[in-house]
Amino acid sequence: MAGSGWAQSVADLTAEAEALFPMRYELANMERLIGVYEALLAAEPGNAAVLAQLAQVWYERAVFAPEEEKEAILRTAADYGFRSLGLSGLDEGLSLSDEKLRALLARTTDPAAILWTGHSWGLLLGRMNPFAAFASLGKIRTMYERVIELDPGYWGGSGPQAYGALLANLSDYGILFGVKLADAKTYFEWALTLDPTYLENHIAYAWEYARRAKDRALFEDLLHYVLEAPIGDWPFWNRHAKVKAAEYLHEVDRHFR
Repeated sequence: MAGSGWAQSVADLTAEAEALFPMRYELANMERLIGVYEALLAAEPGNAAVLAQLAQVWYERAVFAPEEEKEAILRTAADYGFRSLGLSGLDEGLSLSDEKLRALLARTTDPAAILWTGHSWGLLLGRMNPFAAFASLGKIRTMYERVIELDPGYWGGSGPQAYGALLANLSDYGILFGVKLADAKTYFEWALTLDPTYLENHIAYAWEYARRAKDRALFEDLLHYVLEAPIGDWPFWNRHAKVKAAEYLHEVDRHFR
């Protein structure tokens, strides 16, 4: 999207990225922002912070994409994410043993690089061979545990929130992973305590926990809170949360038959 043909200096590109970032909820701004980050990467190849930013914005870009385009976009996000962790890309990341992944994460101190890599990889699991996806769940869990260890409050409490969502999904497999749905509740509550203004925390709690627990009152309370809350400091994700809240409430009878 962007390359050496961009005439702007690194300082100008950085300033433009900072201006575009809060407005990336509009597709044109998101695409321009991706281009700016890719131009920054061309100017500073291997810059881990820029690679982590690219992992994030490509992950977010998938929100706008039609279903048939999401996998390619998520692969791009995960590829940038694993590069931000010092690997050659997605293929090397997928080939890591549990031991090598733990060693890599122990050397990594940037929660952003781990979180957005884990998010992208996690969404890819549903599109992978079921056996390969199943084998990767423990690795995703390890990544979110490291995010929590480094900074549980990063990105509005996304580490505990994502860990809660993962535990809720693992509880679907019964005793196989030694996880109960109630285990997830603690992490959702923690995320809400860390940042109640990050509305994705409420969405995840409703969808991943309350829906599974058949707690309709909690489900509706969380989603009504999202609809009534201000956009605040999270212009991209809080807008997304409001769309999902309206969608889930519209279909509430189907979810609680």
